[in-house]
Amino acid sequence: MFVAVSAHADPAGRVGRIAWLSDSGAVNLYNPNTGESFSAPLNQPLTSGDVLTTETDSRAEIQIGSKTIRLDSNSVLELDRIDDEQVRVYLNDGRAIVKLPSREAARDFAIETRSGRFDARDTGIYRLDADRNGSSATVYYGGLHFEGDDSVLDIRAGESAQFWNDGQTRYRLSSAINDDFTQWSAGRDRRPVSNTYSRYVSPEMTGAEDLDAYGNWSENPEYGAVWVPRSVTADWAPYRTGHWAWIAPWGWSWVGNEPWGFAPFHYGRWVRYHGAWGWVPGTRIARPVYAPAMVAWVGAPGVGVSIAIGAQPTVGWFPLAPHEVYVPAYRSSVNYVRNVNITHVTNITNITNIVSHPQDVVQHTYYAHRDLPQAVTVVPVDVVTHHRPVESSGQSPRDLHGPRNQPVAAAALVSMPPPAPQVDAHVRQEPTNRPPVRQERERQESPTATPVAPGNREIAPSAPVPAVSGVVPQRGERPVPNVARPAPQTRPELIDRRAHDTATPAPVQVEKRELVQSPPASVPQAPAATPQRNERRSPEAMPRREAPEPRQQESAIRRDEPVARLPQHQTRIEQVVPQPRQAAPARAEIQAPVAREPRREAPREVSRPAEPRPEVKPQRQEGRPPPDNSEEEKRRRRQEGSGNH
Repeated sequence: MFVAVSAHADPAGRVGRIAWLSDSGAVNLYNPNTGESFSAPLNQPLTSGDVLTTETDSRAEIQIGSKTIRLDSNSVLELDRIDDEQVRVYLNDGRAIVKLPSREAARDFAIETRSGRFDARDTGIYRLDADRNGSSATVYYGGLHFEGDDSVLDIRAGESAQFWNDGQTRYRLSSAINDDFTQWSAGRDRRPVSNTYSRYVSPEMTGAEDLDAYGNWSENPEYGAVWVPRSVTADWAPYRTGHWAWIAPWGWSWVGNEPWGFAPFHYGRWVRYHGAWGWVPGTRIARPVYAPAMVAWVGAPGVGVSIAIGAQPTVGWFPLAPHEVYVPAYRSSVNYVRNVNITHVTNITNITNIVSHPQDVVQHTYYAHRDLPQAVTVVPVDVVTHHRPVESSGQSPRDLHGPRNQPVAAAALVSMPPPAPQVDAHVRQEPTNRPPVRQERERQESPTATPVAPGNREIAPSAPVPAVSGVVPQRGERPVPNVARPAPQTRPELIDRRAHDTATPAPVQVEKRELVQSPPASVPQAPAATPQRNERRSPEAMPRREAPEPRQQESAIRRDEPVARLPQHQTRIEQVVPQPRQAAPARAEIQAPVAREPRREAPREVSRPAEPRPEVKPQRQEGRPPPDNSEEEKRRRRQEGSGNH
């Protein structure tokens, strides 16, 4: 069945894999695209959107190319994005240790928590812990760069940084965490490991590092490098020990039971080599393209395999041989077909027909393993649809005469499973009771401070840590807030997920702390005399505002203060500047005219009513002889008065 996918939306060339599972507990896999939730088996392919949940006493190891992610028990990890450009995961809960063995592996890797995003600076081993109260990051070697909605921080080797949010992102620094989970991960790294495989295949081929431990390499003039597995039975054949799983967008994908059973079944080709099966990886390239299974199916469109066991229809397949073209059963572009085959076929003459008419191409192609009983596997259809083990359900070689006569099909003649597939006890369990991670992120609340080991001093806030310099504040220091830092608009994916957590403290409050701690050098007294909002003006500050040359102080403040604080300083200056302006000479001539001065001086209005008062005259003539009031003197005065007339 072909998968309807846009011709321009090629599947990702890179996937992950479950590389190791503990004997106790279980690891549940949930995919929101299909709605399936089941107990994940070894070698299960992992792609974007998958959510892994480890139960109590269970641990798991994931490989994505050369990257390794180890999960502790009671952890929830979402594979947010796995494609050719980037690998990004989200730790919703629990503990994870990430190993990045090369700069190429570190360059395109990121891990996120509720606190923010962590990008690897270099090769290293990193640990992330997360819960509803916050998260922590530990660097054993290498370096991590943290970026939250309102803060950034570089974490160096040997350090552990704990983050929480109480309205603003805060953190503590302490020494690296060393517990039983750390010791278990270190023990996994101490296993004897050979890198012989890197001579023949790229470390970015998912599952390649297991090849040396389970097989032997040799070189052949015709095929190049050949890898032969050890400890397999004489009748063992590729794609026979495992089961099929439906994984979008590829469709039916092979899941091998062998501990090494990933790389040989999704890359390269198989050949009969010295009486046994050998795997031929082909030309070594930097990053080979993943395929769901390098097989060709047996059957014909609309007919299927007519030979049946009783009344059950059957379906068959066989591995591709070296130099044979793999024809995708899903929609893909010409460029994709070329890249997925480039390790074995560099010049595909009919590549256009492969994309437009895949069924016609496979029916007219000769396949070396088509008639080999050791290569063809046939099972009832429900073995595929119900994800049942293939090895115990396959037909015996004497029953394969009919299926071998059927034409080759480009796609498996098995319908995709329904939205709610039948649960099989072998690989499926009841769905996990944990909610989808994305919904949980939308419901997150502001966490409270998480306890840390005694002796660690709080460092807050983390916003002013430079994003480029890599300088980490010393323990016990309180960095000055960087209010000039813009909103984190360069990371839309974080803003979308934590839109309700983007609120930061009001800039005015931060400016108050800066004014007190870091006054401008050119105006040492202005910040102390400037009243804060909702505060009373200090009495000692008023005389300072009457100092001469107020305009020079105003211009100095505007020149030295940051642009973001200009409106606040202008408001404060306008409240106190009018007093010195009234004392200026130019203002006095206009506001105090001369015509008003007589009103202030009232001597003339007081002296006029004093003349008719007889009691006043003796006071003013004090010290003179009394006047002559005789009759003779009166007559003389009358005569003088008449003479004047």
